[in-house]
Amino acid sequence: MPIDDGDSGYIEYCASIAHKIPRLTVEREGEVVPLPPPELANLERVTLWQALERRQTCRAFDREALSLDDVATTLWATFGTVHGDIRKDLEAQGLMPVGYRRTSPSGGLLHPSEAYLVAMRITGLAPGIYHYRSHKHELSVVRRGFDPEQLGPLLCAQNFANDLSYGVFVTSRFDKMWWKYPHSRAYRVALLDIGCLTQTFQLVCTAKSVQSWPTGYFIDHEINKLLDLDTDVESVMFFLGAGKGDGAVAREALSTLRGLATREP
Repeated sequence: MPIDDGDSGYIEYCASIAHKIPRLTVEREGEVVPLPPPELANLERVTLWQALERRQTCRAFDREALSLDDVATTLWATFGTVHGDIRKDLEAQGLMPVGYRRTSPSGGLLHPSEAYLVAMRITGLAPGIYHYRSHKHELSVVRRGFDPEQLGPLLCAQNFANDLSYGVFVTSRFDKMWWKYPHSRAYRVALLDIGCLTQTFQLVCTAKSVQSWPTGYFIDHEINKLLDLDTDVESVMFFLGAGKGDGAVAREALSTLRGLATREP
């Protein structure tokens, strides 16, 4: 890696690794499920400040179903290649168009984060595990069928997650980063990437009047098996949940807290 302050060192480094560019778009094998095009009307009606102010982390969900249109729009707005598959701005300047853009930033334009949809209560989509092919806005089937009661134990007994409409396990493809950043600091890129995506996901959900919940507390190896990941290059890093709900505190926890508050000393 270059260590000088000028542009020349960085340019020379990029030129030295240009012949090693990996495939930056990921397509998991499996039956392809087309998604409806994104519906942007709701997102365009809500201002950025309104979404920021209304955003909250919810732990009380109602087991209501969301439409596939709603879920598809959220996936596209968070993980989709909203500007196209390549950097056309670089191509227009005669430069090699490496990488692509999402609505969130990513170190080196590598976007190492992959989205795996856990469909539980989605109208128009069978329950199961799906990989979101972000550059084509479609799903591929990873695992058919999923019992919502499985989710809470995987998330370390956060059992209110069983009431979600759907969730997204976010993984990191470390092999994407190792090409350009072949050192341990690349791990920071992965974490920052997921942090930005988490905020975007929650803001999009808020704009669509959907409650959301993020967590990094889960049993990694069990989820890696569930997603059938090649753990030499990919691992689960975070979870994003969504659904209809009415508040920030889990109902069972709230009931317990109220019981403790009214208990006689």
